[in-house]
Amino acid sequence: MDLKNTKFSIINEPQKATGKKAEIVVLYADIRDFSDWSFLVSPDQVAEVVQIQYERVIQLAQDYKHSFHKFLGDGFFLIWETSDHGSIADTLHWALGSAFEIHKKYWHVSKKLGYPTPNGLGIGISCGEVVKVQPETFIRELNEPDFVGYPMNCGARLQSLAGPYGVVLDSKGAEVAINNKNRVLRESNSVSGLSLVDPTKKALQKARSVKGLKERDKVGFKYVIWPHLQNNLWSTDGRI
Repeated sequence: MDLKNTKFSIINEPQKATGKKAEIVVLYADIRDFSDWSFLVSPDQVAEVVQIQYERVIQLAQDYKHSFHKFLGDGFFLIWETSDHGSIADTLHWALGSAFEIHKKYWHVSKKLGYPTPNGLGIGISCGEVVKVQPETFIRELNEPDFVGYPMNCGARLQSLAGPYGVVLDSKGAEVAINNKNRVLRESNSVSGLSLVDPTKKALQKARSVKGLKERDKVGFKYVIWPHLQNNLWSTDGRI
């Protein structure tokens, strides 16, 4: 929020923050090597690539039904609440569909821009219970909900294990996907079906050094790939 150019509404009544537990799926996306790339191009080109991400997120809210998002400069995160979709499998279905659309959009746009762009985005997806906090300060415009808990930290850390066009799924998400292959992995779809693959030794070694990951996620995370579309859109599955 631009604090310099925003007019605030002061609330005079007593305020009290509230919190409730919520089961969510969170997707973190980050443009790989964005900082190094941004020093090599013009500020307008940096702004154009960032704007592409903003436009994509707004469209995803319409098409893939996430209920909350936040921009993080060269990245963003999206949240789906299970209560909005009926089950964790249905919720993960939407999140993985969104991940594919993020990669697809970036691949097509990067081919059309007339200058070099970063290699792609890395995505981390985590599932679980968090606390949804609704702050109630005396300034109405600053009272945006927030989500706190391990899945938020896990998703942010897992995305660091994804290469360009990569998707990393936490151990709980991998278990849900394996037990609901048709819904989550679209196993029967010969065009956009997904597969889970094990991390490489390099990725496992890196995961062990990531602070804040629980042991089950240091060894139980999986990569998600699109085997039927890989050669049509990109030549990497995003594993490190």
